[in-house]
Amino acid sequence: MPGSSQGDGSLVSRNELFAGLVLLGFANGISGRVISSVVEDGIAPALLSTFNISVIVWSACAIGISFLLRGPVQPVRTFDRVITICVLVAVLMPVAPLSWLALTGLAVYIMRSSPRSSFLQRGACILLAMTVPMFWGRLLFAVLSDLILRGDATLVGWLVGTPRLGNAIQFADGSGYLWIAPPCSSLANISLAILCWVTIAKALNHPGSVRDVGWVVLACAAVVAINVTRISLIGLHPEQYELIHGPAGLAVASWMILGVTLGICLLGVRRDLPARA
Repeated sequence: MPGSSQGDGSLVSRNELFAGLVLLGFANGISGRVISSVVEDGIAPALLSTFNISVIVWSACAIGISFLLRGPVQPVRTFDRVITICVLVAVLMPVAPLSWLALTGLAVYIMRSSPRSSFLQRGACILLAMTVPMFWGRLLFAVLSDLILRGDATLVGWLVGTPRLGNAIQFADGSGYLWIAPPCSSLANISLAILCWVTIAKALNHPGSVRDVGWVVLACAAVVAINVTRISLIGLHPEQYELIHGPAGLAVASWMILGVTLGICLLGVRRDLPARA
């Protein structure tokens, strides 16, 4: 529809402008993690691990951008240009957090300036949720890391049945202590569970209800249980540390978390679909 997007003299439509800004911001935001993954693991392993970025995040980004482009073509508005300049200034800086801040602001702007339940509004909501595991969850962890790690350690200590010292748990055989490091925190998985719910709910245009809170809590509890169980297995069987904590154990836990999260979210969202049909 060439004529519909050029009525105001713009070379691109509002939809294309927003999609391009999101793609640019996302690319800059993940650049550091991609480079780090390739340097540390090599190209092939980095690709197989999706650059240590969850499949849920990649999927949310792709769905969010596709929704921005699916909506009815709209001409660029005057204030859109102001927002574009602000976003470009932020994402072109070699500082990844600025890109996530810019994407957060852009998503909020699109949501507020688009009709309710439109493709633009739903896509922006997904992209806003995407910034949680990529930036806001990490910021929260930086502020509350000690409290969060102690919470994980308390659960692990309860399952293993050994004393806790800060965020360290004594091995079941008394041979030493297992220190729960920040990458092992359950918070990252919780933020991914929330993103998964938002992505599926908005993709299927699921109307929000109070019951949604219960499904989200269930998904979060499930991923915490899997993460804590994996750490507890290390505490119970320290001789299997390399297997459980290494690439194999991580892969199994990651796929379990992905499967359980998707299953719970799809079940919760689809239960309301027959009633709406």
